[in-house]
Amino acid sequence: MSIRLAADDDALRAAFTNLNTPDDVAQLLEVPPRTLRYFLFKAHNYKSFMIMKKSGGMRTIFAPNTSLKIIQRKLGQVLQAVYGSRAPVHGFARNRSIRSNAKRHLGCTVLLNFDLSDFFPTIHFGRVKGLFSSKPYSLPDPAAITLAQICCYQRVLPAGAPTSPIVSNMVCARMDAQLKELSRKQGCIFTRYADDISFSCKREKLPPAIAEFSEGSGRWCVGDQLTRIIDDNGFKINPAKTRVRSKGSRLEVTGVTVNRELNVSRKLIRQIRAMLHAWKKFGLDAAQTQFDLKHDHKQRAASPADFRKVVRGKIDFVGFIRGRDDALFLKLLSRYAAYDPTAKIRPVTASADAADPVLAQAIWLLESEDGFSQGTAFAVEGMGLLTAAHMVEKKMFAHRPTFDYKKRPVTVLAVDEHIDIASIQIDGYVPVQLSLENSNTSQQGDAITLLGYPDYHVGDSVHIDRGVIIQNRTYSGVPHFVINCSIIKGNSGGPVLNAINKVIGIAVKGQGTKGKFSDQDQMSSFVPIHLVQGLKPKT
Repeated sequence: MSIRLAADDDALRAAFTNLNTPDDVAQLLEVPPRTLRYFLFKAHNYKSFMIMKKSGGMRTIFAPNTSLKIIQRKLGQVLQAVYGSRAPVHGFARNRSIRSNAKRHLGCTVLLNFDLSDFFPTIHFGRVKGLFSSKPYSLPDPAAITLAQICCYQRVLPAGAPTSPIVSNMVCARMDAQLKELSRKQGCIFTRYADDISFSCKREKLPPAIAEFSEGSGRWCVGDQLTRIIDDNGFKINPAKTRVRSKGSRLEVTGVTVNRELNVSRKLIRQIRAMLHAWKKFGLDAAQTQFDLKHDHKQRAASPADFRKVVRGKIDFVGFIRGRDDALFLKLLSRYAAYDPTAKIRPVTASADAADPVLAQAIWLLESEDGFSQGTAFAVEGMGLLTAAHMVEKKMFAHRPTFDYKKRPVTVLAVDEHIDIASIQIDGYVPVQLSLENSNTSQQGDAITLLGYPDYHVGDSVHIDRGVIIQNRTYSGVPHFVINCSIIKGNSGGPVLNAINKVIGIAVKGQGTKGKFSDQDQMSSFVPIHLVQGLKPKT
């Protein structure tokens, strides 16, 4: 049995609208009709287990067996094509996530969050069958009943079936449209992530139709108009999970802080730091044991959670929310990489708005074996490290002062002494890399940023200087751009970036101090990065 349908969305939508019989459903899902019937009427298709809710208590999960799960996943693929996407819906929707859900409320001044009680169990067999047999799908009863049988267990949507999330979104389509219209009329933003609903606005308080403060109970309640829409669509609001927060307190949507920028909780950062500290101080085995005893409360059918994977997952979540070129994320990831040298970590490519501390992590200090020669190199997307050819010696080492003092041997891959560009390679973790720009478009007056380790002394951090291109020049037939930044000893080989943090050149010329040069041959200049295309491997 294939595990995924090969047809594209258009073909799946067309086939779905033409369903008439159970055999048509089987054909669409690429399952023999006899096999489909067997799994629909087999007594033991699911196994159940309990997981702990974040709010306390336990939730029962019903997981289908492997064969039924494959059938449901293929049906889920069909239903995703049929459903498309709805603007307010961010849970279980393509290209949507808790991040996109939270981002809609970024910068709000007041926020309402509430949950729907017993979300999946509220969607029973009759509602699912009715979904498929009524408009806009209007499938004949034999096909609609078969689809509902695939999706339901014990006559409700089971939490744990691959089809339950998309079916719940389809069932909620009418409610979502009504809530969106209400939010528009009230000047609010509305989003839904599964059973988690949020309304926000940038006024002093929410409109009464959305939320009101009850003097009798001393707490906020969902407004009558909003409550009526929820009730009319067959759902119930969970009062225990209803909360209103205002600017000045932490505004959080699906676990993501939305006060000024998307962020994670301080509690999570403290937890990650504590786990990394325990790993470093006591070792991996002891940290794993401590985690199993005190923190891992999830009940799993398989072995306990791998401590390394848990830490990595939490750090990756920080990067997902704050951005992969966020300085805090990179700092946590660097610590993880130091403790787990076997970890496979792809470099982060600096974005157009990456902060200086992030750009600095792409810069490496080059030192000769005797320590007398110093220069700069930088990591480039898909190219290892680049530097100036005159900085390359027989035996050199690279490291990142203030970030990682481990010195790594340098392997020279390619050198062009005439152009003064070299490509080198190091082993180990490279946290940040830069991307290249077409330097043919650079011209006089363009803003630039120069990074490197000029006149490096122990303890120095990456020096970042900003200026402009002031002139075009040619030295020995090689084009250069003259800049008003000082390139002094140790800065050679450093990257020159444009206004969107892309590399347009490599610093190669300029001697002296305080940016004062006695003649034109000593003016600071860089070679355009497009010349790197002519590099030939070292023989």
